[in-house]
Amino acid sequence: MPSTLRSAAGAGVSSSAQCVDLYVEKVMVPRVVLLSLLVGLAVVAAFVARRCCCCCRRRRLPSPPGSVNDAAITPSKPQHQDTQLLAWFARLLCAGAVWTAIFLLSFQSYDFLSSGGGGALSRPRVVFSFTTISEGITKLRPTLDALVTQDGPGFDAIYVIVPRAYRGTPLEIPAWLVPDARALNRSDFFGIGFATGASAYHTRVRIVQLDVDFGPASKVLGALLVEHEPDTVIVYGDDDRVYPPQLCERALHHGAKFPHDAVAVLGGWISAEDALYCGRSLEVGANRVSFVGGAGGVAVKRKFFGAGRATLAAFAVVNMSKACFLGDDFYLSHVLSTNGVARRLVYDSCWTIKQLGVSYPRGGLSLAPSAHPGGANVEHYQQCIRELGRGQDLSGDGEFGWLFMAAFSHVWGAVQGLSSWLRGDGFVPC
Repeated sequence: MPSTLRSAAGAGVSSSAQCVDLYVEKVMVPRVVLLSLLVGLAVVAAFVARRCCCCCRRRRLPSPPGSVNDAAITPSKPQHQDTQLLAWFARLLCAGAVWTAIFLLSFQSYDFLSSGGGGALSRPRVVFSFTTISEGITKLRPTLDALVTQDGPGFDAIYVIVPRAYRGTPLEIPAWLVPDARALNRSDFFGIGFATGASAYHTRVRIVQLDVDFGPASKVLGALLVEHEPDTVIVYGDDDRVYPPQLCERALHHGAKFPHDAVAVLGGWISAEDALYCGRSLEVGANRVSFVGGAGGVAVKRKFFGAGRATLAAFAVVNMSKACFLGDDFYLSHVLSTNGVARRLVYDSCWTIKQLGVSYPRGGLSLAPSAHPGGANVEHYQQCIRELGRGQDLSGDGEFGWLFMAAFSHVWGAVQGLSSWLRGDGFVPC
């Protein structure tokens, strides 16, 4: 089904020890069901086609003179063969249905790893990072409260990334966060200047003040400046969200399960615009997507963005158009794709977009006014795709490959367009 963003569903929040990995229910079982349906339809289609061919062949064969009595006597054999074939087909279909039911009923949710990871020695360093601006920096307490009270060991550090100036106006950091911003330690990363230091709010909270505003993508770019260990797990998110207490442990769990992928609970498939595809993302029952959304939290490894000077490529957004600058979900996914990192949705009973609270009401790009039928987010994604080039639209990174997803999308676009046309709203495939 179409949606601006696709979210993973789950049950209510519980302690980390009771969290359940829903990969079987949300990914494996739907695929088995879909495969069973497709195989069943293929068998039925083959059987119907065979019967039609046999009927057509019999009608085309001429009946020689004087063979009426023979024709009346001999058809019992082929009819008997067809009856046997139909009986075997029915048995096969019933057996397949029974075994599929047994398969589905025998599977239960499971955890790939224990919620505590692989023990203290194998637990990687894990940090959380988000950016904020003048509007939100005074309203962060609920977000920070949730991040510093995580189950288990929790995050080793929580980075609050702020620009030195926002839209030309110096951004003032409240005293409860940093008593004196001038006391922050100046540093440099291959020419990118910033200041960093501990926060008075909590020992694990640290401030990173950027000399240059890199936009919403600063939520992870700022962490790249201070975290250099390749296997450090960086979970990045938004400043207006209240994350569940199990986020840290579940991010580690799914990160260990998919060690080479970025994992999230929000994302979708997207492609460049054409007559039947307006840029919407699609909910397809898959777990590998084109882009992931930071609102629900995204877990990556530091090495996914390169090492040393190679990291600088991710900071090119500062010189790009407003569309790429504000479309951070697409831009960061594009950076990951360029580095060969897949983006994957995960399904968990304790980590879902529906369970997130809100620390303060914020409009955001998704709610901004837009003449585009897909909304402001899609409008910016499409403008960024045009800037980067159609070959950079990430459509080939989605589940099942570009061809399947493009066919699915265009069929849905045609249905949506015809539906809107019948309502008198014109042909709008969104």
